[in-house]
Amino acid sequence: MTESFKRNFGLGLLAVSVLSLICFGIVGIGRDGQLNADGGVLYAAGRAWLKGLNAYNHDMLTQSVATIKEIDLKNAAFFYPPQSAAFCMFVGLFDYSIAKLVWLLLNLLSIAAIIVMTVRTINQHQNNSENQLGSLVMAAMIIGNPFTAHVVWMGQTSLMAFAGTMAAWFFSQWQKFVLAGICLGIASFKPQLCLLLGIWFLLERNWKILAVAFATVIIMSAYPLVLYGGPVGMLAAWHQGIQDSYSSLPFNQPGFQDKVGMESLFASLGLKVPAIKIVAVILAVVLWVFRKRINREDVLALLMGISFTFLGYTHVYDYVGLFPILTSLWLYCSNNRNALLGSIALVFLLFFPRRIFLAAGLPFLIHWRTIVVLMLVVGVVAFSRKAKSRQGFQQEMA
Repeated sequence: MTESFKRNFGLGLLAVSVLSLICFGIVGIGRDGQLNADGGVLYAAGRAWLKGLNAYNHDMLTQSVATIKEIDLKNAAFFYPPQSAAFCMFVGLFDYSIAKLVWLLLNLLSIAAIIVMTVRTINQHQNNSENQLGSLVMAAMIIGNPFTAHVVWMGQTSLMAFAGTMAAWFFSQWQKFVLAGICLGIASFKPQLCLLLGIWFLLERNWKILAVAFATVIIMSAYPLVLYGGPVGMLAAWHQGIQDSYSSLPFNQPGFQDKVGMESLFASLGLKVPAIKIVAVILAVVLWVFRKRINREDVLALLMGISFTFLGYTHVYDYVGLFPILTSLWLYCSNNRNALLGSIALVFLLFFPRRIFLAAGLPFLIHWRTIVVLMLVVGVVAFSRKAKSRQGFQQEMA
């Protein structure tokens, strides 16, 4: 293929992806409900806090937006950690018609940030004749995949939390530890996406990042700290909200079609595996112990893959956090036809619409993505170890 064809092909993919996001993520073609359904819950929490109410109490949460007909909290609850107040109270300052657009803008800015960091990563590892197509393909995949559209339509927080997690890793690699800590602190409002990265920094003894992250969390939680009378009252209110709401909602139950990970896969088969979440922490530690046997550029990809497979507390729309894995696969496979075809097949399965399985009467296949993600993780480990071994051999020969 000529360079001109590659560029035009990539630009065409990018244009289609933008159109897809607009149609399915913003306009809502084929969608049920209204734009920003989940964002409405966070808006209600922000309004509750602004009125001095307990956002973790469902009655008070409902009371805070009782006059807004668009927000339906009958089957919803708020259980984000207190540092989410920085986001919730910010959007709560606006009329809801404006708040929806603000939330949409935050998600679009998160997409842009993820693309910038991804392109920068690709540019560092490919020469000029290769990186243009790779950058366009990855940008198109980030914008046009169904998980991104789902997050934008729902007004979910996964893109924002993952952008913060990715930025924490990105800045840490550039020795910008204060920026990395701020980003990690921001990402902590959805802790299941950044927990293993925090553990990695702990194992690395990167105290500056962790200290700045902790300070960021305290600043973001300043209002709840005052409202609930200090850290004990604040954490007690959050814990009570989780007990009262999180596990009682059907879409948070292991085995539910939107819940991802091995725990949910096993639950769908009628199996309960105790303490499976600890496997995620163990594997993160194992990865750190053997970190010299893999490329450091793949660490975030593997931590995210481990999180989605074993840590739990994640849903299908959270798969926007898999972009580092897809980037690593592109870098390893773009010049290897067979490997590229295999990776494309796995990515196709990852993005394959679940509703087709349901319509075909095959509900037992709804957790196939967990297996696909596990295969992607294994693939990145294999490619990374091979590349690292090759580098070591070349250095010995030199």
